[in-house]
Amino acid sequence: LSHRPLSRGRSYIRYSQICAQAVRAAMKPQYKAEAERAAVATVKTVKPKKE
Repeated sequence: LSHRPLSRGRSYIRYSQICAQAVRAAMKPQYKAEAERAAVATVKTVKPKKE
């Protein structure tokens, strides 16, 4: 089975999101609120325009 590099990248991103969610869920309450606020950040990828 052959996977395209993009699909592997997306799989890793999803894996890292699940791990981060598990870590935040295990945090003590005093640290959890700050971690939840930081988790709201998003990343947007943009393909460069061809000239």
